[in-house]
Amino acid sequence: MTRAIPAIRREVTVGVGRDRAFELFTSDMTSWWPPAHHIGSAPIAEIVVEPFEGGRWFTRHEDGSETDTGVVTAWQPPDLLAVTWQLGADWRHHDDLVTTVEVRFSEAGPGSTRVELEHRDLEAFGESAEAMHGTFESDGAWTATLAAYAAVAGAAS
Repeated sequence: MTRAIPAIRREVTVGVGRDRAFELFTSDMTSWWPPAHHIGSAPIAEIVVEPFEGGRWFTRHEDGSETDTGVVTAWQPPDLLAVTWQLGADWRHHDDLVTTVEVRFSEAGPGSTRVELEHRDLEAFGESAEAMHGTFESDGAWTATLAAYAAVAGAAS
């Protein structure tokens, strides 16, 4: 029996409205995603989240190659984005590995948005589940990624 692995939950508040916060998160991921966080052999040229359920979440690299991260499973602007995370412990894409990253955008006050991220279904990593939980829980993972997003959102306000 597989042991339940707790979800990773992070949140930030950004000084832009929900529409802009969602747009920046989904359409301009390249501006804030940490450049070291990619699986290709060449640097990131563009990170793409196709704006519809069933769309791809992938990286186009400077050499023209593409690497898949996952698939859009919920597209409800400006409230909700859900994508699969299909990168294994070996940092390669696996069609048969599916974890979920859900991001909710809610009004935190006039002109500000609370962005709540949950990365769940970590049991899918199998024998590597606890190690991957530790990786995602670390400050350099979702915490740093959302901090980079918040920094760009702050500059965009």
